[in-house]
Amino acid sequence: MLEYQLESIDDLDEAVQSLYKQDGDKYVLNVSGIPEPEDTSGLKNKLEQLMDEAKEAKRKAKALEEQKTRQEEDIAKEKGEFKTLWEQAQSRLAEKDNELKEFTAKIQQKDIDAAAAQIGMQLAKSDAKRAEVLSDYASRYARHDGERVSFLIGGMEVDSAALMEHLKKEFPFLVDGSSASGGGASSSNSSGAAKQISRSEFDRMPADKRMAFVKNGGAITD
Repeated sequence: MLEYQLESIDDLDEAVQSLYKQDGDKYVLNVSGIPEPEDTSGLKNKLEQLMDEAKEAKRKAKALEEQKTRQEEDIAKEKGEFKTLWEQAQSRLAEKDNELKEFTAKIQQKDIDAAAAQIGMQLAKSDAKRAEVLSDYASRYARHDGERVSFLIGGMEVDSAALMEHLKKEFPFLVDGSSASGGGASSSNSSGAAKQISRSEFDRMPADKRMAFVKNGGAITD
């Protein structure tokens, strides 16, 4: 219950403090038409009602603040979950993209191998092993632009016929109708005896030994 006169209002709520005014060294209720002392019950009831309304306003303000905090937490949680789902989706897309790139690269390599094999077979129809070696060399000049296979010699694009002419000059001993002597093959049994050598070793061999190696059934590894 409120008092009409107080020594201090420091302990009162702000809403109630505003109802008092300072009168000398004391505080009195700032109201007009104060009834006779025996009729102050109505004023006291009004003040109590104001205090209750102030408390209710504070309670509602606190409830609204708590609701706002919960909503902000829910929004932050939803954003975090969305970020996780987005990152997972991006990861799956990257995996599929890599799979597609690998699959495309394999198909393109098959196209290159097929084009190179055709050149090798045309240059060495009578000997499958020589054709295989020539095919391997032809594939080194091949490129795939995403649509077709092309051949580059010295950075310039050429057709398959030009590449075959180039290979004939580079490796005449491997091409059908070569003027290379067959004696070189028979006299190089030491090279032919090696059934399997690396590509770099084959490239370092003299032309006659390469021919002998291929004719004697030697195999070239990468």
